[in-house]
Amino acid sequence: MTNGEQEGTASEEAFALLGHEIRLAILRAFFDRYTPVDPDSLSEVREQRTLSYAELMTATDMEDSGKFNYHLEKLRGVYVEEVEGGYVPTASAIALYEAVMANRPTESVPVEFEIDESCPNCASGLRGQYEQEFLTVECPSCDLFWGLTYRFPKNGLAVREGDGVYEALYDRMMHHVGLARTGQCPSCAGITSLTVPRERLDEESTPTAEMTCETCSWFVTVDIVSALQFEPQVTNALLELGIPISESSSMRATEQVLPDVTGRVGSDDPSHATIRITYDNAVAEIAVDDQLGICSVSVT
Repeated sequence: MTNGEQEGTASEEAFALLGHEIRLAILRAFFDRYTPVDPDSLSEVREQRTLSYAELMTATDMEDSGKFNYHLEKLRGVYVEEVEGGYVPTASAIALYEAVMANRPTESVPVEFEIDESCPNCASGLRGQYEQEFLTVECPSCDLFWGLTYRFPKNGLAVREGDGVYEALYDRMMHHVGLARTGQCPSCAGITSLTVPRERLDEESTPTAEMTCETCSWFVTVDIVSALQFEPQVTNALLELGIPISESSSMRATEQVLPDVTGRVGSDDPSHATIRITYDNAVAEIAVDDQLGICSVSVT
């Protein structure tokens, strides 16, 4: 069986566990009384989230104990854990509940909207568009603004507007990029692989980094400066170029330098690329390997 077939089988089994109304009713019984609590207070967590066998059975309106027990057993070890005094939802069940709440149906989410923030290249107003739960920020007036399209829960739009949406989108993506940069998928905690597409190392295109989870479907393409900006040597280089330290940790700040970022293949053995950033009459050169490891950084 191939990895793809194994992953397909695993996902089918995961969905199958939830494919019965009694099992969904069991999980709903937990979350009808769900409230966030301090995860360090384990005893309090269990006390507030524990339901007895009888309470669960009553909550699901079941009278056939054999049938109820069959479905409860199906959830055990995955979405439900047995503890002293009854049962509690697992972290997987809580994550499932949080995902449902984050993407719950709402009529208040706009499809298109103006953002009270200017394009860093042409100063035009930015525009937001929401489609299939992906949020896009773009400049309608120029092609130089890198922009962004990234998955964004509906709840994030329901509670924000204007530039608050813009800031939240970038902060969310860069938080995920920073985690993926360490090798951990921000979606499933799997292992991420990092690559630098060679076709963009032509000394003309903006170099990019691709981050892909080897387990789930999480994938992102980001400009290489944003992918590297949290590396101490790169942060220092951005500061030397004249980008204020208060802005150097924001992807929005790096937008202004992207038109002057190019890349070239530095060496094939060992393989590495050289990224050149020109800004305010200064030049930074960053050499990275295939996994975005820093080989050297210089500013002139």
